[in-house]
Amino acid sequence: MSTVESTLPLAPLALEATRPPWLSPTAFPFRSRFVSFGRTRFHYVDEGEGPTLLFLHGGPMSSFMWRHQIAALRSRYRCVAVDLPGLGLSSTPLVRGQGFARMADELQTFVRELGLDEFALLVHATGGPSGLEMAIRERARLRGLVISNTFAWPLARDPGLAKMVRIVSTPLFGFLVVQLNLLPRVASRKGRRFSTLNPEERAAILGPYDDHAARRHLANLLYGLRVEEPFFAALAERLSQLAEVPALLLFGAEDSGYRGGSLTRFEKLLPRHTSVVLERSAHFLTEDEPEAYTDAVARWLGQR
Repeated sequence: MSTVESTLPLAPLALEATRPPWLSPTAFPFRSRFVSFGRTRFHYVDEGEGPTLLFLHGGPMSSFMWRHQIAALRSRYRCVAVDLPGLGLSSTPLVRGQGFARMADELQTFVRELGLDEFALLVHATGGPSGLEMAIRERARLRGLVISNTFAWPLARDPGLAKMVRIVSTPLFGFLVVQLNLLPRVASRKGRRFSTLNPEERAAILGPYDDHAARRHLANLLYGLRVEEPFFAALAERLSQLAEVPALLLFGAEDSGYRGGSLTRFEKLLPRHTSVVLERSAHFLTEDEPEAYTDAVARWLGQR
């Protein structure tokens, strides 16, 4: 298991910086915060007071994907939403074929250095495996899990998704992601099933990927779906350590992972679960049904 580098500073350096023009204060009306550990610089928002909720997005999104939930929940909870290393406004060196493993290390450092305790962890898509690995390591800090449209096992071995993994992990697909900004463009146009994102929302999704470095990090995660199989296999073996943690499993009925059985697999691994399926949602369920997603989370949190 990877460990946090001992050379990281003991105390974070918190900064506030001017936001880029593509991140509209109207669409994302939260204060941007920055903190650096070694060569990794995190962008995050920290809104509200009360029990802590830690939000981890998936690619090609950023903390922007949680805007509706933060706005609705910050009156009762402390909402910490962080851009994953290398994505959004967070930066870190790229190590080819180690994206998920290094992300788990860096998220562990983030949680420790900010002193986050007794938090509920909300994970989505490619933010899930690294977030769950961090949660296993920091089990004593964890009070609950909200898991949506993600996985915690080797997708390359999954009969229903192995073909997709082979395609998206190829050099050709990586070239399309880096040179043509393929996935952010698709997400900005097709990220909502029944309506279109407005210009401010599209700008917030595309903005981080004006930088080719962020595109390379995104491509590296796709590559990692195949080559980081040992990391995913070890995570699947160790997920039983979270068996006693209350979990809300919140999936979109039109998501490919849900249709491939991901919800059922999580239900077996996490027996203290509550399952909710959003019938009108696909992969980006916080865009398809933001109110239904938020209501499900709020009801579940109210039972804790």
